[in-house]
Amino acid sequence: MSTGSTRYKGKSGQWAFLGHRITGFLVFLFLLLHIVDVSLLRWPETYDQVHRLYGNVVLRLFEVGLLLALVFHTFNGMRIVAVDMFPEAVRNQRRLLQVVVALTLLTGIPGGVVIMWPFIEGRIL
Repeated sequence: MSTGSTRYKGKSGQWAFLGHRITGFLVFLFLLLHIVDVSLLRWPETYDQVHRLYGNVVLRLFEVGLLLALVFHTFNGMRIVAVDMFPEAVRNQRRLLQVVVALTLLTGIPGGVVIMWPFIEGRIL
């Protein structure tokens, strides 16, 4: 019997893998919703009602989450490509994941502020 375990132990590469799969699934769900949303153009009143619903604070927060998921998925995908192309990069897994998280926050937070700006200004409550 082997003394090694294949169980996840919370190392950076494992968290990156898990985050990539979850954010990929969330982006996929958004794309499905977007296809349904665009198909509502046949019924302009329904389309307008749905888009008014998108303007509420809860769904705007979901949009911020989607933005962060999309940005993380993008940067982590680039990290995966870098590790695949440059095998020596595997030694820097933790550092690369830190860069991915930092870039996600540096680009996602300003985008989140833009999405939430009407609520920040108090124009929409």
